[in-house]
Amino acid sequence: MQSGPRKFLFIINPKSGAQRSYDWEEMIEKHLNADLFVIVESVSPAHSDEIIRKYANDTNVCVVAVGGDGTVSELAKMVYKFGLMLGIIPIGSGNGLARHLKIPTNPAKALAKLTTGKPKHIDLIKVDNRYCCNTCGIGFSGLISRYFGNKGKRGFTTYFKLALRLHKESNCFDIQLNGKLFKNVWSIEIANSSQLGNNAIVSPLASVSDGIMDVLIMTKPKSWQIPGLIYMVFSRNILKSSLSHFIRASELNVILPVAQEHHIDGEHRGLVSELEIKMLPSVLRVIL
Repeated sequence: MQSGPRKFLFIINPKSGAQRSYDWEEMIEKHLNADLFVIVESVSPAHSDEIIRKYANDTNVCVVAVGGDGTVSELAKMVYKFGLMLGIIPIGSGNGLARHLKIPTNPAKALAKLTTGKPKHIDLIKVDNRYCCNTCGIGFSGLISRYFGNKGKRGFTTYFKLALRLHKESNCFDIQLNGKLFKNVWSIEIANSSQLGNNAIVSPLASVSDGIMDVLIMTKPKSWQIPGLIYMVFSRNILKSSLSHFIRASELNVILPVAQEHHIDGEHRGLVSELEIKMLPSVLRVIL
């Protein structure tokens, strides 16, 4: 019995990353016969849903997210719903999940790996009625996501400059996680994989196949602490910081007395006062 896909549906997010253009058909035809793939450019999440629905329950189809973590997240919900397979060609600004899974950020190399890979099961996080493949953030990272890319510019440099600017105006908050109160919190990252993107490691112990969420709870750094904190993030040592607190859970009941900004896989999802977050172990088949 064939375990891999028999057909590939490439769904391209034209807004991902640095807006670079590729001749996808020419690139894909170097690896696949023309009758084995379909390429569609998505104009919206609803459009992507409509496209995937046409392949409902055809378990030999691999839906390929050509974009960043947000694109992967949007497509994963339908892939999971219909029992399809997921592939990733990372062309986003951060590509956190792809980097964790060791999928090349070079499109041609990622495509070569995709067409020779096999399906492996990974975990998926359900955040209320949405799905998260990589990370869900509350507080400071949610605030950044509110402004990131608003002017059409994305990428690490833009994110870094925005983070420095927003640091001064960001606030701390109280939060209850599974009934336990945490006070004066600055940011929380609920992680399936190890990083936000661009190798910014917020959960160095994370695994996408252990059925557990890694939760990083951060205190707001003073200005003089920022360089050291950045170094710890990129050297995989964030858990050694005196500003960090780490817990693990398979489910989280989140209550915020004062509503906070939040993101799911880097996409801004607005203010939130309550969240029900649950790990769904090994439910998503990804070609690796």
